[in-house]
Amino acid sequence: MTAEANRLPTAAAVVVDLPGDVPRLTSFYLYMTAGCNLRCRHCWITPTFVNGEPSPGECINPELLKQAVKEAKPLGLKSAKLTGGEPLMHPQFRDIAAFLKSEGIHSDMETNGILIDPSMARFLKDETNVEFVSVSLDSVDTAKHDAFRGVKGAFDAAVQGIRNLVEVGYRPQIIMSPHRDNLGEVDAMVEMAGALKAGSLKFNPVANSGRGSRMHEEGEALDYEAHRALIRYVNGELQKRSKVPLFIGAPMAMLTLDDLLKNRWRGVCNVDHIMGLLGTGHMALCGIGKNVQELSYGELGKDNLRDVWCAHPFLKELRKGIKGPFAGICGDCIHAGRCRTGCLAMHYLDGGKLFSPSPLCSEADRRGEFPMARRKQT
Repeated sequence: MTAEANRLPTAAAVVVDLPGDVPRLTSFYLYMTAGCNLRCRHCWITPTFVNGEPSPGECINPELLKQAVKEAKPLGLKSAKLTGGEPLMHPQFRDIAAFLKSEGIHSDMETNGILIDPSMARFLKDETNVEFVSVSLDSVDTAKHDAFRGVKGAFDAAVQGIRNLVEVGYRPQIIMSPHRDNLGEVDAMVEMAGALKAGSLKFNPVANSGRGSRMHEEGEALDYEAHRALIRYVNGELQKRSKVPLFIGAPMAMLTLDDLLKNRWRGVCNVDHIMGLLGTGHMALCGIGKNVQELSYGELGKDNLRDVWCAHPFLKELRKGIKGPFAGICGDCIHAGRCRTGCLAMHYLDGGKLFSPSPLCSEADRRGEFPMARRKQT
């Protein structure tokens, strides 16, 4: 990487201080608290249910975060995702969000919406750099949503939170986690998203991780046929009728050419440019580091962030592996260079390897259904 390529296009003309073979650290994923005020059946990182009060030692220390931002800005930091657990449960959330704005860090936020009252919505819009908000809804039926989320009143509070965000000018994204019991509500959720004036609707089928693993074991999650059918339906007939843009997590090879041309692919984070910061203060691949020790790299206040980013063995392995070649059907796929096998955290949970084909692609290959047009021509 040249010195010119290592310069950020900002007004301050910050020079990124990195060795040529180390990518920029452009984003923090801030798991602001390891606790949550809901106990959702499908949650992929098993946060502690604390009924609205964060547990000691499970919230990001604001002073350590400020130091982390100071250390990371010369490495390229320019954005953050605020998530959790539930990020709004952090007792100093407002101070942290205002600090990020003062540092020029632009933010997105994932929330269950319950704590977004009119005051919080106005604060987010007027006093922070939070530009995009996602709110989770898993049923159009109050009782079913509350049962799935584990707390009575969750549905009404989330819907009101969305309305509060819209009132101040946001167009929040709604995220639905399809599974066997709510699959029949997909159309109704699209209608609700339009009625609530959401900016988009994303479908994230329940992952085989954390509490979601039990749903997979008990046959409640979507199987191969149901998942592929949902991808085709959402991106095809349903999108044509929808008032809002629709997205669904899927490998590139499972999408049509029209889907790709219209940028409907939402599959992989820029993992080689991201560091997760957990509520405990640990640096990690992402929130999965809470449950998988190997995916946690060090601790704020004890380990130098730059040293970790540049030299941690796991990150060096990731950077080498992300260039390929890849194993299995990924090695024969024309999309491998961009898709990069999908979610590395899920792969590591499934088989102890960062890079391996997604379950959808592997099963399609096993059944002889992997699209021939997506195979490399030899």
